[in-house]
Amino acid sequence: MPSSPPEVSLADAARWYDGKSFRDDWTSWHFPNWLRLLAPFRGRPAAMLEIGSWEGRSALFFLNYLPQMRLTCIDTFAGGQEHRDAAAADAREAELLQALESRFDTNVAAFSGRIDKVKAPSAEALIGLGLDDRRFDLAYIDGGHRAREVYADCALTWPLMVRGGLVIIDDYQWAEMPDPMDNPKPGVDAFLRSVEGQYRMVLDDYQLAIEKR
Repeated sequence: MPSSPPEVSLADAARWYDGKSFRDDWTSWHFPNWLRLLAPFRGRPAAMLEIGSWEGRSALFFLNYLPQMRLTCIDTFAGGQEHRDAAAADAREAELLQALESRFDTNVAAFSGRIDKVKAPSAEALIGLGLDDRRFDLAYIDGGHRAREVYADCALTWPLMVRGGLVIIDDYQWAEMPDPMDNPKPGVDAFLRSVEGQYRMVLDDYQLAIEKR
């Protein structure tokens, strides 16, 4: 039988980012949960979907930690509404946003043979994957923050998941906007009500993780 991949520590994971170029780190504080949640998938081939890749920090974790996994990354590389608003008000922010895709490409270049990059709005890309009859063992949803966007990403991802598949939803507790419908939680809650009885909750925190029954 093939040997299991060696165990990974937080220090090991930190080294995966040596020599990479990042402006933001919204990811590494989730690594302890990801090490635990994704451990059952380490020793076998898996297909993973990522909605919202930004600079590639989360993609690098998944690609390093899951050595037999193939990753489909969906992003417009144009930023969310809050990023576009910041870019419109600040030339430096505009410059950084314009270079976003090139930073992603450079950061994940070593894994180009295991990545399918889909540059498109998430709804359009997910519908395309459904029409192509694609299926995934894992999904990470970290796209737009508006409730409508998050609901659409979750609802369109769910039919693509195999039974026993794991979906991690970021920013459940993100509440930066004054209008609740401009934050993720109402969209996630509405999605969960729509699939009641079809999942098992395995993480309920700033991020949610659900396993498809």
